[in-house]
Amino acid sequence: MTPNDTTDLTVSRIIKAPPAAIWAAWKDPELLAKWWAPAPVVTIVKKLEFCPGGAFDTVMRLEDGTEFGGEGCFLEVVENRRIVFTDALRGGWRPNEESFFTAVITLEEHPEGTKYTAVALHKNAEDRRKHADMGFVDGWGKCIEQLARLAERIEGASGGAG
Repeated sequence: MTPNDTTDLTVSRIIKAPPAAIWAAWKDPELLAKWWAPAPVVTIVKKLEFCPGGAFDTVMRLEDGTEFGGEGCFLEVVENRRIVFTDALRGGWRPNEESFFTAVITLEEHPEGTKYTAVALHKNAEDRRKHADMGFVDGWGKCIEQLARLAERIEGASGGAG
């Protein structure tokens, strides 16, 4: 994938756990709820059909009770390597009324564990700016840190190194 600085936002971190531990935290709704939104925001996973065409429907509840929903669709799911989802579609490849972004998540083996990269692709520079102004780098970065802590515990519980 060739990055587009005009429409894409990227955040990347090294997670000290293997791709399989990160994958486990992605595909299990109970685990996804623990890291998907930056704490103290609570995530409610309504649907997680972790396959191409599968529904990805979550609600984020703020401390004041305000809720933000997001229904999307997985486009690509390559075990331990890559996840692509979009809000342009909902489960079953059905179009949503509006779309904001498509995300490409890559997991690459790294000497310290896994290089986790999230790229948000937007249809135009204005949507990219809106997402940046919403705190993309800090918010998604915090979520990746939460994912890292969870994945490291998963790896530790499995008895593997790390």
